[in-house]
Amino acid sequence: MNDKSEQTKTKILAAALNEFSVHGLAGDRVDEIARSAGVNKAMIYYHFDSKEDLFRELFQSEMNALQTEVSVLLLHRNANSAAEMAQAVHELLDYVRSKKELLAILMSEAVQPSIESPLFFQLLDLSFNIGQETVHSSRPGLPVATEPIFDELFTGLLPLIYYVLMCERLSAYYHWDVVTLDERFVAYWLKQHGKF
Repeated sequence: MNDKSEQTKTKILAAALNEFSVHGLAGDRVDEIARSAGVNKAMIYYHFDSKEDLFRELFQSEMNALQTEVSVLLLHRNANSAAEMAQAVHELLDYVRSKKELLAILMSEAVQPSIESPLFFQLLDLSFNIGQETVHSSRPGLPVATEPIFDELFTGLLPLIYYVLMCERLSAYYHWDVVTLDERFVAYWLKQHGKF
Protein backbone atom coordinates (compact mmCIF):
# COMPACT_ATOMS: atom_id res chain seq x y z
CA MET A 1 0.00 0.00 0.00
CA ASN A 2 1.43 3.38 -0.97
CA ASP A 3 1.72 6.36 1.39
CA LYS A 4 -1.34 8.17 -0.02
CA SER A 5 -3.48 5.07 0.32
CA GLU A 6 -2.22 4.52 3.87
CA GLN A 7 -3.02 8.16 4.74
CA THR A 8 -6.54 7.72 3.36
CA LYS A 9 -7.02 4.58 5.40
CA THR A 10 -5.80 6.39 8.54
CA LYS A 11 -8.27 9.24 7.89
CA ILE A 12 -11.10 6.72 7.48
CA LEU A 13 -10.20 4.98 10.75
CA ALA A 14 -10.09 8.32 12.62
CA ALA A 15 -13.46 9.37 11.17
CA ALA A 16 -14.93 5.96 12.00
CA LEU A 17 -13.81 6.21 15.62
CA ASN A 18 -15.52 9.58 15.93
CA GLU A 19 -18.70 8.41 14.18
CA PHE A 20 -18.97 5.15 16.13
CA SER A 21 -18.33 6.92 19.43
CA VAL A 22 -21.20 9.34 18.82
CA HIS A 23 -23.71 6.97 17.22
CA GLY A 24 -22.58 3.46 18.17
CA LEU A 25 -22.23 0.59 15.75
CA ALA A 26 -25.92 0.39 14.85
CA GLY A 27 -27.29 2.06 11.78
CA ASP A 28 -25.80 2.80 8.39
CA ARG A 29 -23.03 5.27 9.21
CA VAL A 30 -20.76 4.62 6.23
CA ASP A 31 -21.94 7.77 4.43
CA GLU A 32 -21.19 9.87 7.52
CA ILE A 33 -17.76 8.25 7.95
CA ALA A 34 -16.94 8.98 4.28
CA ARG A 35 -18.05 12.60 4.60
CA SER A 36 -16.07 13.08 7.82
CA ALA A 37 -12.95 11.50 6.29
CA GLY A 38 -13.29 13.57 3.12
CA VAL A 39 -13.51 10.52 0.87
CA ASN A 40 -16.24 8.88 -1.16
CA LYS A 41 -18.07 5.79 0.09
CA ALA A 42 -16.38 3.59 -2.53
CA MET A 43 -12.99 4.41 -0.95
CA ILE A 44 -14.18 2.96 2.35
CA TYR A 45 -15.17 -0.27 0.64
CA TYR A 46 -11.84 -0.30 -1.19
CA HIS A 47 -10.06 -0.50 2.18
CA PHE A 48 -12.67 -2.45 4.19
CA ASP A 49 -15.12 -5.23 3.29
CA SER A 50 -17.89 -3.88 5.54
CA LYS A 51 -18.67 -1.49 8.36
CA GLU A 52 -18.02 -4.36 10.79
CA ASP A 53 -14.65 -5.05 9.13
CA LEU A 54 -13.81 -1.34 9.50
CA PHE A 55 -14.62 -1.46 13.20
CA ARG A 56 -12.65 -4.69 13.73
CA GLU A 57 -9.59 -3.14 12.11
CA LEU A 58 -10.03 0.03 14.16
CA PHE A 59 -10.26 -2.12 17.29
CA GLN A 60 -7.20 -4.19 16.37
CA SER A 61 -5.17 -1.07 15.65
CA GLU A 62 -6.12 0.35 19.04
CA MET A 63 -5.31 -2.94 20.80
CA ASN A 64 -1.84 -3.00 19.23
CA ALA A 65 -1.27 0.57 20.39
CA LEU A 66 -2.55 -0.31 23.87
CA GLN A 67 -0.20 -3.26 24.18
CA THR A 68 2.76 -1.12 23.20
CA GLU A 69 1.78 1.80 25.42
CA VAL A 70 1.14 -0.27 28.56
CA SER A 71 4.39 -2.17 28.08
CA VAL A 72 6.24 1.17 27.89
CA LEU A 73 4.42 2.45 30.99
CA LEU A 74 5.51 -0.58 32.99
CA LEU A 75 9.04 -0.79 31.60
CA HIS A 76 11.72 -0.05 34.17
CA ARG A 77 9.19 0.58 36.95
CA ASN A 78 10.14 -0.52 40.45
CA ALA A 79 7.11 -2.55 41.55
CA ASN A 80 8.16 -2.00 45.19
CA SER A 81 8.14 1.79 44.91
CA ALA A 82 4.83 3.42 45.86
CA ALA A 83 5.75 6.60 44.00
CA GLU A 84 6.72 4.80 40.78
CA MET A 85 3.65 2.57 40.81
CA ALA A 86 1.34 5.53 41.50
CA GLN A 87 2.96 7.41 38.61
CA ALA A 88 2.44 4.39 36.33
CA VAL A 89 -1.27 4.20 37.24
CA HIS A 90 -1.67 7.96 36.66
CA GLU A 91 -0.08 7.57 33.23
CA LEU A 92 -2.32 4.58 32.51
CA LEU A 93 -5.36 6.68 33.45
CA ASP A 94 -4.24 9.44 31.07
CA TYR A 95 -3.74 6.95 28.26
CA VAL A 96 -7.09 5.22 28.83
CA ARG A 97 -8.81 8.62 28.90
CA SER A 98 -7.39 9.30 25.45
CA LYS A 99 -9.27 6.17 24.29
CA LYS A 100 -12.54 7.05 26.01
CA GLU A 101 -14.58 7.02 22.79
CA LEU A 102 -13.44 3.52 21.85
CA LEU A 103 -14.13 2.25 25.38
CA ALA A 104 -17.68 3.62 25.26
CA ILE A 105 -18.26 1.72 22.00
CA LEU A 106 -16.81 -1.51 23.43
CA MET A 107 -18.94 -1.31 26.57
CA SER A 108 -22.05 -0.63 24.51
CA GLU A 109 -21.25 -3.57 22.24
CA ALA A 110 -20.50 -5.87 25.19
CA VAL A 111 -24.04 -5.64 26.57
CA GLN A 112 -25.79 -6.36 23.27
CA PRO A 113 -27.42 -9.82 23.55
CA SER A 114 -27.06 -10.46 19.81
CA ILE A 115 -23.25 -10.40 19.95
CA GLU A 116 -21.77 -13.76 20.96
CA SER A 117 -18.15 -12.69 21.51
CA PRO A 118 -17.91 -8.99 22.22
CA LEU A 119 -14.59 -7.37 21.36
CA PHE A 120 -14.50 -6.26 25.00
CA PHE A 121 -13.59 -9.85 25.88
CA GLN A 122 -10.54 -9.61 23.61
CA LEU A 123 -9.57 -6.42 25.43
CA LEU A 124 -9.93 -8.33 28.70
CA ASP A 125 -7.68 -11.12 27.38
CA LEU A 126 -5.07 -8.60 26.26
CA SER A 127 -5.26 -6.67 29.50
CA PHE A 128 -4.54 -9.55 31.83
CA ASN A 129 -1.81 -10.88 29.54
CA ILE A 130 0.17 -7.62 29.55
CA GLY A 131 2.80 -7.83 32.22
CA GLN A 132 0.73 -10.10 34.44
CA GLU A 133 2.06 -13.00 36.43
CA THR A 134 -0.03 -16.14 36.64
CA VAL A 135 -2.12 -16.18 39.78
CA HIS A 136 -2.73 -19.57 41.32
CA SER A 137 -6.21 -20.17 42.61
CA SER A 138 -6.74 -21.44 46.12
CA ARG A 139 -10.53 -21.29 45.80
CA PRO A 140 -12.24 -24.67 45.57
CA GLY A 141 -14.10 -25.37 42.36
CA LEU A 142 -12.37 -22.71 40.24
CA PRO A 143 -9.88 -23.74 37.57
CA VAL A 144 -6.48 -22.14 38.06
CA ALA A 145 -6.58 -20.68 34.55
CA THR A 146 -9.67 -18.58 35.31
CA GLU A 147 -8.22 -16.74 38.31
CA PRO A 148 -6.22 -14.15 36.32
CA ILE A 149 -9.33 -13.35 34.29
CA PHE A 150 -11.38 -12.82 37.46
CA ASP A 151 -8.64 -10.65 38.93
CA GLU A 152 -8.49 -8.48 35.83
CA LEU A 153 -12.26 -8.32 35.35
CA PHE A 154 -13.21 -7.48 38.92
CA THR A 155 -10.24 -5.43 40.12
CA GLY A 156 -8.53 -4.24 36.96
CA LEU A 157 -10.01 -3.51 33.58
CA LEU A 158 -13.70 -3.08 34.35
CA PRO A 159 -13.22 -0.66 37.28
CA LEU A 160 -10.66 1.28 35.24
CA ILE A 161 -13.01 1.63 32.26
CA TYR A 162 -15.96 2.48 34.49
CA TYR A 163 -13.94 5.13 36.28
CA VAL A 164 -12.70 6.73 33.05
CA LEU A 165 -16.17 6.75 31.49
CA MET A 166 -17.87 8.12 34.61
CA CYS A 167 -15.23 10.38 36.17
CA GLU A 168 -16.51 13.68 34.78
CA ARG A 169 -20.10 12.83 35.70
CA LEU A 170 -19.12 11.70 39.20
CA SER A 171 -17.15 14.90 39.64
CA ALA A 172 -20.05 17.08 38.50
CA TYR A 173 -22.72 15.25 40.48
CA TYR A 174 -20.83 15.05 43.78
CA HIS A 175 -18.84 18.27 43.26
CA TRP A 176 -15.59 16.36 43.60
CA ASP A 177 -12.35 17.73 42.20
CA VAL A 178 -11.11 15.47 39.36
CA VAL A 179 -7.48 15.65 40.51
CA THR A 180 -8.46 14.51 44.02
CA LEU A 181 -10.72 11.86 42.54
CA ASP A 182 -7.82 10.55 40.44
CA GLU A 183 -5.60 10.41 43.53
CA ARG A 184 -8.26 8.38 45.37
CA PHE A 185 -8.70 6.05 42.40
CA VAL A 186 -4.94 5.42 42.17
CA ALA A 187 -4.70 4.76 45.93
CA TYR A 188 -7.58 2.27 45.86
CA TRP A 189 -6.27 0.66 42.66
CA LEU A 190 -2.87 0.02 44.24
CA LYS A 191 -4.44 -1.20 47.48
CA GLN A 192 -6.73 -3.60 45.57
CA HIS A 193 -3.71 -5.02 43.77
CA GLY A 194 -1.86 -5.64 47.03
CA LYS A 195 0.48 -2.70 46.58
CA PHE A 196 1.14 -0.39 49.50
